[in-house]
Amino acid sequence: MEAYPNHLHERSSDHVEKLIEYRTAHYAAFSEAASYFTNTPARVTFRFSNPIICDLRGGTKIMRVGGSDAFEFFTGDVMFVPPGLEIDVDLGLASQISPIQCNCFEIETGRLEGILGRLNERMTRAGHRTAAALDWSTFAVLRGEEAEHLQLTSLMHLFCGERDVFADLRIDTRLDDAILRLMQSRSSQLLVLDHSIEDTGIRAAAHLIRENLGRHVSTVELARVAVTSEATLHRQFRKFFGTTPARFANRLRMTEAKRRLRQSRDPIEVLAFELGFSDASHFSREFRKTTGDSPAEYRKRRRQPANMLDW
Repeated sequence: MEAYPNHLHERSSDHVEKLIEYRTAHYAAFSEAASYFTNTPARVTFRFSNPIICDLRGGTKIMRVGGSDAFEFFTGDVMFVPPGLEIDVDLGLASQISPIQCNCFEIETGRLEGILGRLNERMTRAGHRTAAALDWSTFAVLRGEEAEHLQLTSLMHLFCGERDVFADLRIDTRLDDAILRLMQSRSSQLLVLDHSIEDTGIRAAAHLIRENLGRHVSTVELARVAVTSEATLHRQFRKFFGTTPARFANRLRMTEAKRRLRQSRDPIEVLAFELGFSDASHFSREFRKTTGDSPAEYRKRRRQPANMLDW
């Protein structure tokens, strides 16, 4: 684990106007979390490239997500937001006396897709002709016992504790459990069920992308594997993955890049080539757009100790 302060500012044009939040990041081997502390009234917007789960630990925010009506977000509330949705946060109630405190867990999209894949395999073995997919346009707010059921406070304690290989495994297990509890609690809201199982071709196309991250698979080839038209391919990808085939592939490349930066000593130029980028500069630009860090910065902050790499 490594924690570092990051000051989030409100901006007008290109000028920093005032301090809004103090952010401390916590890194495990395959996941990350952040604690936000706010004591200055302001209004900010966010857009994350991965799904997030936010746990408000103190204060009250006024929120708008994906163009929704404004709603109050109270202490103890939990919110799940898929990638790409704009989050508008009114921090007008923050003050030196009553700061707003929030924990945020970023979930790599591949982790979410892996959980859904295991769920679908289990349903298939049980004889259900149904496939579950995440509704990438929907967010959810949990309150009271429903929010407490996710046990996010204890998950954050793990992130902030001593780091060893067992702690990282415990974090991943607990994070998966929180995601499953969330899906079970809000299945009717967050999951789309396809009762016809017509997505098998799309799964084959997604598998082709996953197995060929080092090259850019054309939509013509993907449509041929999926046994469908290119137009239907795009519709089905948006339905099951919330994005286009090209962006889906880039998302997987970024996930694999982060994994290899954490776990290997491979030069960045080698990673860029093996993940299908034209050169290291192109890779670095795309990586920074996704994570906010250069590959070198990301590796330095999240690199596992040598004894954990060799364990």
